[in-house]
Amino acid sequence: MKLSQVLNRQHIGFMFKKHWIIQGKRVPIDTGVEDYLKAKGIPVEDALEFVKEKPEVHEKVNIVGQYEEPLPLDENHPNYKAKPCYTLRNTNVLLEGISQAQVLTKTIIAEDKLPPKIEELAQVEAPKAIHENVKKAILSANVFDCEQKKLPKIKDPQRPAYNFPRILGITDRRRNQILTNRLLQLIEKSSDTEVTQTKYVVNDVETHTTFDKDEELIQFQDVCNILVTSNKPVKHDTEKDIPFVEIPDLYPVKHTVTLPMEHFYSETSKYPIKPSVSMNHPHTTWLHFNKTEVSNIYETPVTSNQILGRSLTHAFTVASAYAKQLHGEDVKDLPEPVYINCIQTDGQNYHFGVLELNTLDVDGNEGTKNVWYCKNDMKLYGSSRYFSGMPVLENYNPKVYGYINAFYNC
Repeated sequence: MKLSQVLNRQHIGFMFKKHWIIQGKRVPIDTGVEDYLKAKGIPVEDALEFVKEKPEVHEKVNIVGQYEEPLPLDENHPNYKAKPCYTLRNTNVLLEGISQAQVLTKTIIAEDKLPPKIEELAQVEAPKAIHENVKKAILSANVFDCEQKKLPKIKDPQRPAYNFPRILGITDRRRNQILTNRLLQLIEKSSDTEVTQTKYVVNDVETHTTFDKDEELIQFQDVCNILVTSNKPVKHDTEKDIPFVEIPDLYPVKHTVTLPMEHFYSETSKYPIKPSVSMNHPHTTWLHFNKTEVSNIYETPVTSNQILGRSLTHAFTVASAYAKQLHGEDVKDLPEPVYINCIQTDGQNYHFGVLELNTLDVDGNEGTKNVWYCKNDMKLYGSSRYFSGMPVLENYNPKVYGYINAFYNC
């Protein structure tokens, strides 16, 4: 056999294996040195015991990390309360939707009605260049963005066990962020300088409000994806002689159904802008509905009625937190109404609403009530996708931009 490098390598490896087996079985030979040293009175210490490290007691060092470790959730937590609090977060919805939101906030609804000033401004036609830029913004959010992340799994009710291939694309959170910011940027460009200089725009700010409802403590925790503030409070001339949807009776369902109880909470409300800021008055709040983030507590699909209720509770959270910052935590009937505009969107469908906050005394259904003016289910476009390799936008609705512009300039 020809002697090659491969053969040598195999032979050397085989030799080492055999050599290791032989060397591993070697037994130390007793030379008698240990007995000789002991006879001379010289102490002998085991080498293995000598090389062992002696355990040392070290003092605990408080290492400063990137963030402080959260305190354990037990009775010693500073936010622990014995009385439970029913909590509604921005990631879950009410079971009964808009009806339950009416009961919780003591609000009557004017359906398909907005204040006259907004309706007048919404009828003003925008230049064609503005609508072209809106179409570009829609395509940028749905087609041209380069984000590639795993989208939710596709499920077929007829074949629930079938696994469709995973699709990479633009997430709903990313689409809503791009489209909303582009639309707001276009409106600021087309508005008068006097209007834009009196407003601030902040992104992703938290707001909390805590109130009592029929001897039960309730807290709304929400996030304004975009909050537009102004140097003056919003004022609206509203119509009184219009049909209102009165507060319904939810019996046998209780108004706190699907609201989880918590013992760790803060009783004080939180408005994100300090009163020392000159433009701290809430003007318009934008709320994004992301299907991958918002869900029922029992994992059932979110209905359109629940989406509408989410708009009302969101507007109530921001308006009541602002009212408590002005008049204190114990305020009930407000000396003058607090108005706030609210826009909720999933990137395609838009819900517009104006809340007139008159009272924070939401016990029962009698006395002073809050008013919610709304115009729902307005579609910005039909579809935005690639068709035969070309980006296509179908059924664009220019009226939606008109209402968004009216909300900003009212």
